[in-house]
Amino acid sequence: MRLDILKPFIISIVALSWSISLCGQGLERAKELYKAGKFAEAKPIFEENIRKNPSNSSLNQWYGVCLFETGDYKAAEKYLKYAASRNILESFRYLGNLYYLDYRFEDALSQYNKYLEQLKKKKMNTAEAEKLIKNAERAAQMLRRVEEVQIIDSLIVDKASFFKQYKLSSESGTLHDYNTFFNLSSKNSSTVYQNQRGDKILYGAKTAKNGYDIMTRSKLIDDNWGEEIALPAPVNSSANENYPYLLSDGTTLYFASSGEESLGGYDIFVTRLNLNTGNYLVPENIGMPFNSIYNDYMLVIDELNNVGWFVSDRFQEEDKLIVYLFIPNTEKKIYRGGDEAHARSLARISAIKDSWIKGADYKPILEKIARIGNPDEGNIKKGDFLFQINNRITYITLKDFDSDEARNLFIKAQDIRKSIQETEDKLQRLRNEYRLAQNKKPFESQIVRLEQILLKLYGQPEELEAKSRAEEISYLIKMQNQKKK
Repeated sequence: MRLDILKPFIISIVALSWSISLCGQGLERAKELYKAGKFAEAKPIFEENIRKNPSNSSLNQWYGVCLFETGDYKAAEKYLKYAASRNILESFRYLGNLYYLDYRFEDALSQYNKYLEQLKKKKMNTAEAEKLIKNAERAAQMLRRVEEVQIIDSLIVDKASFFKQYKLSSESGTLHDYNTFFNLSSKNSSTVYQNQRGDKILYGAKTAKNGYDIMTRSKLIDDNWGEEIALPAPVNSSANENYPYLLSDGTTLYFASSGEESLGGYDIFVTRLNLNTGNYLVPENIGMPFNSIYNDYMLVIDELNNVGWFVSDRFQEEDKLIVYLFIPNTEKKIYRGGDEAHARSLARISAIKDSWIKGADYKPILEKIARIGNPDEGNIKKGDFLFQINNRITYITLKDFDSDEARNLFIKAQDIRKSIQETEDKLQRLRNEYRLAQNKKPFESQIVRLEQILLKLYGQPEELEAKSRAEEISYLIKMQNQKKK
């Protein structure tokens, strides 16, 4: 056979062989990049290969993971589902992660359980899969109990100075940067909460054993801060506990923890001090929408103005946070609408307007909060106090009350609040004297007696104010109805 006749066929075969060789080399390079976590670089190579071989299970898995890791979740689902249908191990985990990020927790559970089954068949370690399943179960349960909360504003801020957006009334205490407050050059990522009287602080501090723990200090008679005391278990644990805030009742503590009951990173928890035993109750995860699969922390409630704040890094760049301003519910209001897509939207806080009550006007609240700590505050109408009746009505003098009973209840609450402060002042003086005294016995019985008095008084002002508010509202409604007649 003549060589010139065979030449075109020889050239074609050589070219095909060379193409296959290059393709193989490119695929090996993509695998190396994949293993090194360089998914953006590996993605175009896998994309080219999957066009030529779309039914290759491994290629679908590799390409799907690259899409997932570079943030293209919608496209990733198609390829990961195909790989999962062919029982490619890692596709179950990644598909579960994709659904988890999309708040489709039941779908995530299905994939994680399949991942666990495959691991068991291959006699591989199942610890990771079991943890993923536990998190998805907890998240699914939270989604079913997502709270309807009026989130009235949000603001993206720098992570380092987020707390400056918390416009707290003086009665609610103050927040400070840890390093600035203690004049340190360290990079302690925490805040210091100082109570209204300025004699107690709570903060998160790094420890050698547990990461961050919540600490407290009290001010001494010479204005120095006393010994640092770590809050006991179950508040502090082997995980990170940070960003504490104490309500004015002196017993209700909000803080953030990255422990086992957290969905991801920091979650916000609440606990209360049992005044009879001196121990804290088991902390409770406050659920969605406050908590998410990202970091959520520093929940603060200004009881005087009936507003609260918390921050989250959900959907944010690395050095940014989003600060949410909300109206606290007097009782937890669970969404019962049955629309899972709407529940997911509420949980993710996809749009704060979805949480607004129809017809509600939040402008007065926002304006009032904006004026707190503002140099123009001198133009604000002054009074003897600020007592929030509802979102539209605030009283500043006793003359503002229409109901005599409501006025008397409020006066009684203020009298007890004054007694608490006087008793606390006296108790603090005795404690300071006790520390310095050689003979401590004369002080012990006085300290115990005052502590017992405070135990009885704590909580009474808040209870009386709540009754006063309810009585005034009831009276106003009654008067309004009479006018209509």
